[in-house]
Amino acid sequence: MANTPVLSADMVIQDGSEHHRRRWYALLILSLSLTLVIMDATIVNVAIPSITQDFDSTFRDAEWVNTIYSLVYAATLILWGKIGDQYGRRLLFMLGVVLFGVGSALVGASTSINMLILMRAIQGVGAAMLSPSTLSIVTTTFKGKERGIAFGIWGATAGVAAALGPLLGGWMVDNASWRWAFYINIPIVITAFFGSLWAIRESRDIKTRHYFDVPGILLGGVGLAAFVFGIIEGQGYGWWKPDDQFSMLGWDWPYDSISIVPVSITIGVILLGIFTWYERRLERQNSEPLFEFGLFRYPSYRYGMITGLIVNLGEIGILFALSLYLQGTKGLSAFDTGIALLPLAAMAFVGAPLAGAFSARIGPKWIVTSGMVLEIIALFILSQIIDPGVSVNTIALVLGVYGLGLGLAIAQLTNLVLYDIPGPKAGIASGGNSTIRQVGAALGIAIIGTVVSTTTENRLVDAFDQSTVLAPPVLAMEDMYMEMAKQPVNFDFEVMLGDALPHGMPAGAAESADPPMTGDTTEAAPVPPVENSIDMSAQGREVGRLVEAARSEGMSNAALAAFFFVGIGALSSLMLPNPKPGAPEDEAPAAG
Repeated sequence: MANTPVLSADMVIQDGSEHHRRRWYALLILSLSLTLVIMDATIVNVAIPSITQDFDSTFRDAEWVNTIYSLVYAATLILWGKIGDQYGRRLLFMLGVVLFGVGSALVGASTSINMLILMRAIQGVGAAMLSPSTLSIVTTTFKGKERGIAFGIWGATAGVAAALGPLLGGWMVDNASWRWAFYINIPIVITAFFGSLWAIRESRDIKTRHYFDVPGILLGGVGLAAFVFGIIEGQGYGWWKPDDQFSMLGWDWPYDSISIVPVSITIGVILLGIFTWYERRLERQNSEPLFEFGLFRYPSYRYGMITGLIVNLGEIGILFALSLYLQGTKGLSAFDTGIALLPLAAMAFVGAPLAGAFSARIGPKWIVTSGMVLEIIALFILSQIIDPGVSVNTIALVLGVYGLGLGLAIAQLTNLVLYDIPGPKAGIASGGNSTIRQVGAALGIAIIGTVVSTTTENRLVDAFDQSTVLAPPVLAMEDMYMEMAKQPVNFDFEVMLGDALPHGMPAGAAESADPPMTGDTTEAAPVPPVENSIDMSAQGREVGRLVEAARSEGMSNAALAAFFFVGIGALSSLMLPNPKPGAPEDEAPAAG
C-alpha cells in the first residue's frame, strides 16, 4: 500500500511510494531552501556599506557580520547532521527553516550593530540545521543516474545563489533598505516549510544511539571560535604586541607585553587538537562521536574535504572583497554591484549542467580540476588588472571566466566527496563536508579581509610619507584618512576637505595656531592670509587618489591570495579518485 512505511536495514523511510513520486518537487524545495542559506551568506556583502553607515561601525564589524554566520554555521553543522540522522531529516529541516526565518526577521529589525551580529548568529544556527538535511535527503532520495542529475541541479543552485545574492540584495538596498534584503526571506521560508510536509519523505538512521557528544561540541565550537577570532581581530588588537585594549563585559585584557590575538589562536589550535584526539577515542570505543574521523578512510571523502577547505578560502573571501571594492572604491550602487557580479552567476549556471554531462564521460575528478584551473586563471588575471583605472566591464568579463570554473567545480566536488559514503552515514558525512567548507569560508573572509586592510594601510602610510603634494594640515590628519580608507564606503575627499577647511588656508597654519586651553570657550585668533595658500579641494583630490590607489592594491593582493588558495585546492583535487564513468552512484568502491 502507498502509505505503508518502508523499512530498510539502516533507516526508516515514511510514506515511501507517494513521496517517491514527488521526489523532484522535493528537490525543488530543497534547492530553494539551499538558495536561502547561500544567498544570505553573499547578500550581506552588498548591504555592508549601508549597514556600516547606519550604525557607524568599523571594517572589523563588517567582517563579523559576515563571518559570524559562517562561524556558527560551521561550529554546529556536524551536530545537526547527526541529530537529523537520529530523529528525522525532514523534521530537522523544517525546524531549521523556521529558525532561519525568525533570525532573518530579527536581523532586519536590528537597532544596533551588536544586535545585528547576534541575530546573524541565530540565522547561522538555522542554516546549520537545514543545510545538512538538504544534502542527506537528496542522497537518500535519489539513486543511480538520478542522483547525479539531482546533484547537478543542487550544485547549480548553490553556484547561482552565491552570485545572485548580491544582485537581489543590491536591488533591495537601493529601492527599499538593507533591512528588506533579510525580510524577503520570510515568504520563501513559509513556502519551504509547508512544501516539505507535502513533498519530502521522512528518513532516519535506526542504528545510531540517541547520544549527544557534549564535550565534542564544546571543544570543536570553542576551538574554532577562538581560532577565527584571532585571525579577524589581529589587525585591530595587534598580531603580537597590543595595538588596542581588548575588553568584554567589564573585563580588560591584563597584559601589555602580548596581545590577546596570539593567545586566542594558540588556544584555538590546542582545543581543536584535543577535539580530534577525543573524537577518535570515542570512535575506538564504538561510541557515538560528533564527527567520525574514520570516514577519512574513504579516499573521495578524505581528499574532497581537503580540496573543499582550501578552495573555499579563496572562493568566498574574494566575493566578500570584490563586493566592498566595487562599492567603496569604484563607487557603484548596491544594485550596480550586483549587476557587475551577474556574469559570474550566468556562467556558473552554464557550467554546472555542463559538468554533469561531461562527468558521465570522463569522470567527475577531471571536471573538478578543470573548473579550478579556470578559477585560477581568472583570479591571476584579476590580480594583474586591478588598478584605479580598471573598468567595471573588464572586471565583469574576468568574473564570467571565474563563474564558469565555479559552476564546473562546485557540484561535482560535492557529488564526489560523498561518492563512497554508506547511506547510514550520509547525514554526518555531509555535515562534515559542509562544516569544512564553512570553516574555509570564515577563514577566507578573515584572511582576505586582513590582506585588504593591511595592504591598504601599508600602501597609504608609504604614500603619505613620500608625498610632496600634501600640505602639513592634511598630513596631520593621516590617521583619520587611514581609518576612512579601510571602511567600505566611497568618500568624496575633494568635497570633504573643501568644506572642512577654508580655501586659502596658509600652509603650516594648523601647526602655528595655538589651540585654546581646556575649558576655554573663546575662539582662536584668525590666521592672517599669506601668499602661499592651500587649495583644499586640490588636496582632497590628492587624498582621494592615494586612497583609491591603496584600496586597489589591497584588492589586487586579495585576488592574488585567492589565486594561491584555489591553486593549492586544484593540486589537491588531483589526488581525488575518479569513479568509472557510467557506474551507479550508489555502488560505492571499497574504502582505501
